[in-house]
Amino acid sequence: MGNSVFNNGVIHGSFFERLDPNLPITRTIDDSHQLEAVVGAIKRHIEWLLNSREGSSQSAPELGLSDFNDATGGSTDFTLKIANNIKETIQRYEPRVTVQDVEYSPNPDNPLELTFKVVGQLTLRQYNKDVLIELVLNGHNKHYDVY
Repeated sequence: MGNSVFNNGVIHGSFFERLDPNLPITRTIDDSHQLEAVVGAIKRHIEWLLNSREGSSQSAPELGLSDFNDATGGSTDFTLKIANNIKETIQRYEPRVTVQDVEYSPNPDNPLELTFKVVGQLTLRQYNKDVLIELVLNGHNKHYDVY
């Protein structure tokens, strides 16, 4: 759920991460782990965004995804609407990722799960890296998991 920022090898967690008594406020890490830590923070933030519903925040009513009540339908138009909504939400609220495409990947072994792949570019100071983020919408609890 965090927007970790690193300065001189120190990662500062998001506000909510800093409230967690089990996590240190700052963590010192070396360069090889900085990018990995930031990517993890970005994925947590995207998961938080996608599990928020549009209209649930008074200060930002458009934050989150639209409420798709039948999110296990699987029709092409329906999955295209969800993919577009995912792309717009990430583009609006996660500035460290430039989304190029969101693709629906049907899973015939588990039709109650909708899987989307986000293809984009991670831009962080000196880092420009292609990223592929997998999103899975669980058909039972309507919760997105980000991998």
